[in-house]
Amino acid sequence: MPAWVKLMTESSTLVELDPEETKQLERLIGTLGSIRFPRIHRLIAHEGQGFLFLDGPDCSHLPGEIAKLDHKRGKPKDHLAKKLDELRQIAWPSPYKLRFVVARRADRQRPLSFSVLEIFADGEVLNEEAQSELAKALGSFPREFHYLQEMKPATGYPEPDIVLDDAGIREMVREIDLLLSESPRNRGELASTLNEQLRDILRVLHHALEEGLCLVEQSMNCLQKDRLTFLESL
Repeated sequence: MPAWVKLMTESSTLVELDPEETKQLERLIGTLGSIRFPRIHRLIAHEGQGFLFLDGPDCSHLPGEIAKLDHKRGKPKDHLAKKLDELRQIAWPSPYKLRFVVARRADRQRPLSFSVLEIFADGEVLNEEAQSELAKALGSFPREFHYLQEMKPATGYPEPDIVLDDAGIREMVREIDLLLSESPRNRGELASTLNEQLRDILRVLHHALEEGLCLVEQSMNCLQKDRLTFLESL
């Protein structure tokens, strides 16, 4: 299976729960049982400098959980019900775009905000031949090639630690440029397939930097999740 990179864009904040609304949900789910609302529980429990990344399969179950919770609350017409309905709508699966819900909250005294990431359809791949050549090319190089060392076959959905911000994208550009420049001196020219596909990926990376987009590297397992932050969309 090939490894690939894709671009994604993040919406501005679409739903925001104030601390009291979050506490209200926590108390309610604590009474009803968090095991019955696992995705909502994950969302409202999140705090920290990072983010919570609710992937596609979980997003598809979130609207049902919200509807069930609304029923348990007696379908009130308060502000919390309105915000939950808005969250249900942004999490609703789209037949046209791959969509993910992101939760952010630095600490429990701050509002809990929700936005949406959507992946662009097109991307660039490293096929199996190029992946094999990449492994050979990196064999004698030091561990400074962090991102390229972690290129592995792609999975169906990205995880939080494989979404790169501006700093991560620039580092990956640096690694590819370094590999392309160092290989002729150390190992001879890169195989044509790998060379061509790395240059295609460079084009995608530069486009992401120019447009202020996030990058999904669906085959990468970054070791420093806490340093990843998302850019606001244009």
